Amino acid sequence: MVALPANGVTIKRDGAQGLGALFVPRGVSLIVSWRLYLPLLVVCGAGILSVALGPDNNWDLRYYHLYAPWAYLHDRYLHDIGPAQSQGFFNPAADFLFYALISSSLNETPRLIAFIMGAVHGINAVLVLAIARHVLRPARVAERATLIAAAFLIGISGAGFVSLLGTTTNDLIHSIFALGALLCLLKAFEAAPEPAAWRLFAWSGLLAGIGVGLKYTAVIFMPGLGLIALIVAARRKNAGALIAFGAAALLGFLAIAGHHLFTLWRDFGNPVFPWLNQVFQSPYYEPEPIRDSRFLPHDFWQAIAYPLYWTRTTRYLVTEMSLRDWRDAIAYIAIAAGVLKLAVDHLSDRHRRSGARPQTRGLGLIFIFVTVSFFLWELSFGIYRYAVAIEMLSGVIAMGALIWLFENSRVRIMAAIALLAMAATTTVYPDWGRGQYGERYVDVRVPQLPANSVVLVATLNPVAYFIPFAEPTAQYLGIENNYLELSQNNKLASEVRRIMQTPGKPKFVLSVGEFDSSKLNTLLGRFGLRLSASPCRPIWSNLQEDELSLCPVAET
Repeated sequence: MVALPANGVTIKRDGAQGLGALFVPRGVSLIVSWRLYLPLLVVCGAGILSVALGPDNNWDLRYYHLYAPWAYLHDRYLHDIGPAQSQGFFNPAADFLFYALISSSLNETPRLIAFIMGAVHGINAVLVLAIARHVLRPARVAERATLIAAAFLIGISGAGFVSLLGTTTNDLIHSIFALGALLCLLKAFEAAPEPAAWRLFAWSGLLAGIGVGLKYTAVIFMPGLGLIALIVAARRKNAGALIAFGAAALLGFLAIAGHHLFTLWRDFGNPVFPWLNQVFQSPYYEPEPIRDSRFLPHDFWQAIAYPLYWTRTTRYLVTEMSLRDWRDAIAYIAIAAGVLKLAVDHLSDRHRRSGARPQTRGLGLIFIFVTVSFFLWELSFGIYRYAVAIEMLSGVIAMGALIWLFENSRVRIMAAIALLAMAATTTVYPDWGRGQYGERYVDVRVPQLPANSVVLVATLNPVAYFIPFAEPTAQYLGIENNYLELSQNNKLASEVRRIMQTPGKPKFVLSVGEFDSSKLNTLLGRFGLRLSASPCRPIWSNLQEDELSLCPVAET
């Protein structure tokens, strides 16, 4: 520590930080100051990048991320009939932040909303940095700083993280809790006092449960976290800590998803309606599974080598958009090489002389978490953005493997820079859909409808975004979409037929795209109805991709 009385500040060069010296106020250590301000800089940087990328206008936003929270908060599940299709029944808890922002006066400041959304997603980057600092501990300051920086930059520059930043897909929401849960277990793995370890197990379980509650696809991370919790608890000979993890996970899940599960059970007799209806047998839907298998590996060998497939530009492999990213392949090869090196060292008894493992605290646990989570992901979904947390850990995995593989500090540094350059120059980012900034972040203008009218929404296209801005007393009936068809005999399809065939209420049909009277009349004819002679009324929105209009319906 060197005091500088002339300006009343101190400089501390702390080797554990490996990021150089920093001027701080008198009496405040560099470590405290750096740990306070660096996360703020990271999240603000993510917010600024989100603003630069532009406002979100992705398919799922138009599809259900606006309708789902509105429908849940206004008890619409049995008033409307699934106009946002099957995804309209998802737990909308993760959508509440965005819905609250666009429902407030902040909607008039769209760049501020983009900043807030990006800053929240930037918490992921803070956690990646924290995990990298925890795991990567080479003795040399320059080497440690380089490897941590490379791990951080590789992790937060991937095709998943950057393309999803500031969007409403919520994959960067639940990943915060998965990474936070992992970090807690990594810290519990160290020789902390038992009370602290208990708290870390409980916090890890709570975060993991909240993540799954926010988006059920995060369930792919639970087995990996549970296995790590088991390993750490066994190492500490503390079965109670494992129980604390499980109990806290259940508590976190129920706190976020419990009321939604109860609401679906109350309304439909299926807490995850319409999914798993082959199990719950709700009369409101067919007793059959709903599953998107488009992105699953086609065979065993593809499953084994899956991360290598998107090292070249692909489309409709693990996402609908064009994508190329080498990070998962780098991590895949790093894990294989690192484990092989570890096995060879054990067989040759070199591990007793090697100083590599103390320089990578908990790296083996990350290997386990990523491996288990990856194989569950590819066998369950295969949708790239669901596994964005794995992408963000790729840099930590690669840098940790370098420490295991090479003893020379210069070789590690050169390899880290090469891997960072390789990842940065080969990435093709998917375009989920971004709009242009206007007066409002979300601007939807729907023509006035008569009270208690009925609107038929028969399309696979994402159109439900207009409904929260339309006549609230109207009923919006979804049919001929990704889960409900008139040919079905369940209670929802029967209710659509009954309402449309009951005279009295004003009726409208939604026209999507170019107006096609023949197509609409064919649809309406199945209810004994036809288009009215009155003109259709256009809907305007800054989210609009297809032209939408509300067309009056008449009885034949």
